[in-house]
Amino acid sequence: MDFNDIVRVVESKVLDIYNSCRGNYPSSHDFLHVKRVLNNALTIAENIGVSDYDKFLLTLACLLHDISIPLYGVKEDHAYKSAEYARYFLLDCGLNLNDIEIICNAIREHSWSSKVKSNNLISMVLQDADRLDALGIIGFARMIIYGEFSDRILYFEPEFTPRFRSIDDSNYTLDHVFSKLIHIPESMNTEFAKNIAFKRLSNLLWVVKLLEFEVKGYF
Repeated sequence: MDFNDIVRVVESKVLDIYNSCRGNYPSSHDFLHVKRVLNNALTIAENIGVSDYDKFLLTLACLLHDISIPLYGVKEDHAYKSAEYARYFLLDCGLNLNDIEIICNAIREHSWSSKVKSNNLISMVLQDADRLDALGIIGFARMIIYGEFSDRILYFEPEFTPRFRSIDDSNYTLDHVFSKLIHIPESMNTEFAKNIAFKRLSNLLWVVKLLEFEVKGYF
């Protein structure tokens, strides 16, 4: 199989998994998320001069980066589990071991919770692409979806923005903005993605402020 054939096979398999496992996972982490991450990654790659072959490896890493979430229905250790699934699947597709290790390494390292600094170009771009999808208007929507999926309260009514209280995003969805999302731009690996991240964070905070106005009855 040539590069395009391999990508088509992988994308078709990934889509089949998401479709067959619908209901096991929140739509914040569905196949549309996978495609957005891929779009982000290819845009970053184009702007920082990634080679065509590395774009091919990056595409496979993006398609498989969250595959354990529909398969197993949980996010715990999902990066590691996704990498393990990718390893066996890509072996069946005929990829060489070195390329598989590059892809699996990027998948293992992409998760924010792992707090791992990427150690190669594919990993750097996948991290940036995935984190961009947590920001902006789409990031706000995903946060609300995942909060509902996790049975969290939308916001802490006595103090909407956590200025004088502890941040508690395990119970209040909007607190996730302040526990994680505001820190994402500074975590970016590439300057190109960092600039986009700050713009998306600004849009996200604008929506949060509008929501606070509506909650408090401001007109």
